[in-house]
Order: sequence, then C-alpha cells, then structure tokens
Amino acid sequence: MKTILIIVSCLLLSASVIAQTPMLQGKVIDKETREPIPFAHVYWCDGKTGALTDLEGDFLIADSAGCDSLIVSYPGYFKHIIYVKSDIENVVIELSADEIYLSDVIVHSYDEISVTCDYESVAKMSDYKSVSHRKPKLARGDKAEGSADMPVSWTEVAGGAVPSSGISAGQLTAGEVNDFTKWKLWEDINTTDLASYNKKWTLYPENRFVVQVTNKKKLPVHNATAVLMDETGNVVWSARTDNTGKAELWAGMFDGKADKKYSINVIYENKTYPLKKVDSFQNGINFIELPVNCSEEKNVDIAFMIDATGSMGDEIAYLQSELSDVVERVKDSLPGNSIRLAIVFYRDMGDAYVVIQKDFTSNIPEAIKYLRSNGAGGGGDYPEAVDSALHISVNNLAWSDNAVTRILFPVLDAPPHETQAIITSIQNSVSRAAAKGIRITPLACSGVNKSTEYLLRSMALATNGTYVFLTDHSGIGNPHIAPTTDEYKVEKLNDALVRIIVSFSESPDCDKPITENMNVPDTAVMNMPAEKDSTQINDSIVSMGDDSLKIDTVLPLQPEISWRYYPNPTAGPVTVEIVNLPEAKEGFLYLTDLSGKLLARYEVKESNVIEIDISMYPTGTYYLTFFYGDESKLCAPVVLMH
Repeated sequence: MKTILIIVSCLLLSASVIAQTPMLQGKVIDKETREPIPFAHVYWCDGKTGALTDLEGDFLIADSAGCDSLIVSYPGYFKHIIYVKSDIENVVIELSADEIYLSDVIVHSYDEISVTCDYESVAKMSDYKSVSHRKPKLARGDKAEGSADMPVSWTEVAGGAVPSSGISAGQLTAGEVNDFTKWKLWEDINTTDLASYNKKWTLYPENRFVVQVTNKKKLPVHNATAVLMDETGNVVWSARTDNTGKAELWAGMFDGKADKKYSINVIYENKTYPLKKVDSFQNGINFIELPVNCSEEKNVDIAFMIDATGSMGDEIAYLQSELSDVVERVKDSLPGNSIRLAIVFYRDMGDAYVVIQKDFTSNIPEAIKYLRSNGAGGGGDYPEAVDSALHISVNNLAWSDNAVTRILFPVLDAPPHETQAIITSIQNSVSRAAAKGIRITPLACSGVNKSTEYLLRSMALATNGTYVFLTDHSGIGNPHIAPTTDEYKVEKLNDALVRIIVSFSESPDCDKPITENMNVPDTAVMNMPAEKDSTQINDSIVSMGDDSLKIDTVLPLQPEISWRYYPNPTAGPVTVEIVNLPEAKEGFLYLTDLSGKLLARYEVKESNVIEIDISMYPTGTYYLTFFYGDESKLCAPVVLMH
C-alpha cells in the first residue's frame, strides 16, 4: 500500500510539473491585410524550441529559459524579432511583406574572376552588392532533445500517399560554389579565411590530374576506372569517369605531398589502357581514346544523408519538402533515365539512434514517405556522427555499378568529431566514394562554420562534386554564413538541386549525340561598361547578357563591343573575333563544360582574333566566356559535333 501511495504521489508530482511548464500562445498576421499567415516559422533565439502556425495563424510554443526574443519568419516577409517579457502569455505578431524577388540576387564579395555562364536566363543585380545585407547572428545555443512542433498531413503523389508537413516547396534559398569552375580561386585558398583548415582535417585537394576518356566516335565513356600511380607503381588515387567522360584524380590528398612523375591507367571492360606521361591540371587535361562502344547507362542513383539532430529543427521540415519536390522534378527532367533514391538519417552517439537508412529503391513514393517520416532530435554538443553516416552511405548502400551518375547529398549543420580515428574514417570514406564514382555534394545548413565549410568543399572536390549552401534570403531558419568565394547566385534550393542533378546525369545519346536546338547563333553582342571619364551622369542598370552591372558613374560614348565565334556547331576549330576591344581591355577566354567545369584558358594579348581547337573533347555543348576589364564578360554556348 505504501509503495502504491509513493507511485501515485510521484505521478501527481510529475503531472504538476508538466502542467506548470510555461507556454506562450500567439497569432501571426499580415501587417497590411490583417490576414492570418499559416505555416510561419516561430522559434526562440537560442534555436532550441520552435513551432509552425496553423491554418488560422495560431501557435503554441513552450517557454525558453535561456532566451527572451522570439523570431518569426515566412517567405515573402521580413524576418521579425520580438522581445517577450516573462509575464506575457499571449502575443500577436505582425509581419511586413518583402518585395525583393529572390531569383534576381547575385552576391559579390571576392576579387578574383569566376568562370560562370548562365546563358538561358537574364539576371539583374539587386541592391545586394556584398554580404553586408546579412542579419546579425543570434544566439544558437547547444543542441537539445526535441524538435519543432510540425503539423503533419498527407499528400497524394503518383504511386501512393506520402506524409506532408503542409509546407510547400520552393521556399528555401541557396547558392552553389563549384570549385572546379573557380579553380584559380581554390588554388589561392591559402590567402583566405579557410587557410588553416587543411591541416586540421588533413585534406589537401591541391595536386589535381584530369583525364578525359572518349571512344573512337568522340563520345564520352562513362564508368571507366582511372588510377593515378606514382613512379614505383603504387596507387595514389582512383576514380571513375563521370557523365562527360572525365575523372578527377589527386596526389597527396591526405598529406599535401606530390611527386614529379605519375602515370595513369584507365580500366574499362576488364582491359587496361595506360597513359605513361601525364600532366597535372596546371598543364592541361590528359586525353585517351578507347576502342569501345558508346556508353548507354541510364541509371541515376541519388542518396540524401540527413543530420536529424535537434539543431536541425529550424529547417528539417522545409528540407524534407524541398527534397521530395526535387526527386519528383528530376524524374520529369530525365524521362529516359531510371531514378533510384536512398535515405540516410543520422544523429550522434548516445541518441535514440546513430544511423538509420532506407536502401536504394525505384519506388519513389515509398522513399519520400521515409524521407518525411523522421524529425529532428537528440544531439547535445556541436559535432555529430558524420563519419558513421558517411561510412554507411558510401559502403552499405547498394550503389549501382552501371549508373550514369551517383550523387550523395550530405545535408548537415555541424562537423564530425575531431578525433584522429574519426578523421581517418572520413578520409577512407572520401577515397572510397571517389573510387566508386560517388559524387559528394554537401548541402550546408544554418550553423555550419568556416572549418566545416572547408571540410565539405574538400570532400566535394575529392569526389568530383560541388558545394551547396542555404542562405538567409528566405528568412527561414537560423543565420547562415556566406561562403569564401568571389560571387554566388542566390536561387531557390529545389531549382539548384534539380539543375545540379540534371547536369551530372545528361550525356549525349548514342544514336542522336546532340539533341539541343541547332539554331545556336554564331554572334553575341554586348555593350561595354562605361569608362569613368565622361560628363554624362548615369545611375542605372546596364544589361550585359547574363549579368547586369549597376553603374553609379558617367557614360561616355563608346563603340559597341561584340564578338563572333564560328563555326557553330563545330567539328573542333573555333575562331573567336572580339570587335572594338581597346588594348586596356585585353583579357582571357575560358572554355567550360555544361556543368561549368573549367577545361581550358586562353590569354588574349596582341590580337583580338583567337584560334582554338576543341576537337579533343567529346561531342556535346560547351561554353565560351571572354572576360575583359574587372567584371565584364561575354558568354555563350558552342556545340561540338564529331
């Protein structure tokens, strides 16, 4: 009887404590229309507790002992921060509409030139001239058990019903830094704020070798194994050729050391093709032609490796919606391909789980259901079990051996722990991913610091991937750091990921190598920015093809700068003529592939006529970009047909 009384007393005491937990009620409305705003994100400034408003704009959130400021955000509105006194139990929060059109933002913050060309869209420069628009970083606090209180509903998609948080896709904003496109900047990384982190993570993506593999018809050969070897015959690095037939190889990746001489063996269909004398990328690309048939792989493997610890509570529901949308859109964008999806969730040692996963499946609704089934919780300190999740993602998932692309997206806001054993595990997983042709493409969320940025960008370079990061422009989640680079374009996250997946998957068809519209012009015309020595005042946006430059200066009368590049399509030789280019504006001509990867650089000195030959590259579409002056560029596609 005494025992029963003790148990009852404990239960009553627990109920009393729970009942006394302070709660804050509130409503979020549009300041002008007074209409409720559903699915607005409401969270305390320490990032530990959050909620979404319901269809009536109402929310209920547990009080936070460590923070007295409530943050409210919703796409299309300015983020609002409100001070809440300890005795307040109910608040009404008004949000003001933000008229900025997000897809028009380009952020500049570095001195070097980046070789990028967005030929099909015209973007204007907004008032975001640098990262100075970023909001002050708020208290983030340690990670805690629990997650934002997300309402769950069900959505019908082809093949079945999947759970939905009620959050629509297309809200998160992101940028991309493809360091293969910006290779000169990466070579100068020691002059930036990322300089010291190569020693911390013992990752040195510096000594780069590129091999381009084609068949006799100059079509790219996929999934050939390229092995870089030193003078004694030891294997230094191994990788597979991608959808363009290129493999990225590295010397001294884990110690920064490089020998003078290397060789490359290309292995395909159990035959070995040697390259005895090879050049580092500084001296050009290594080409090899194999007597093999056209590559016809059509499988696309995509895996998401998602940090599901408590600190991801500010963004995980949005990410689940965005990633689900990405997979559905990729299916539509690659109709001739077979899409398979795998999901990995991870937390940290001591949590409810460390790593759980769903292996590759072509049943996309089933995979999306699993993707949306998990919330954020656990953690407790900053680092997480990234190494364990990466090991399982690379080694335990059933990656297809004949896929045209294999992409692993780590979605995370924190680094791995920094013990030597864990760093060694990361290195092993990265080298294994490269050997299997898995392109690691990290998605950095709020909370990623500069050390983690260096780690993620190095992993991307080592495996022929790219680096994606969330930005503050959506108003969702805690603050995000800007990357160390020259410039980046802000776009919707789902658009960026679809673009990257498609660019990693497309390849010339064996029967119809070029399916693009063949009416590609030979000429692109552009006005040169004004010199600062005239008397006519101008403060306007001057269109420059793909980019725009805001000029707050004077405009003299200048001859129109134009260029011609011909023939287009070409079998290899291309003539580029620059018309009306003053001597002071001499610059560089760059050749990039469809994904933006830099292939060749030509210096323009004495003549405004440049003769180049691209016949060694496989059939496909490439971009020519001519830089003149500090920021200006001409950019357009050229089609190579053999």
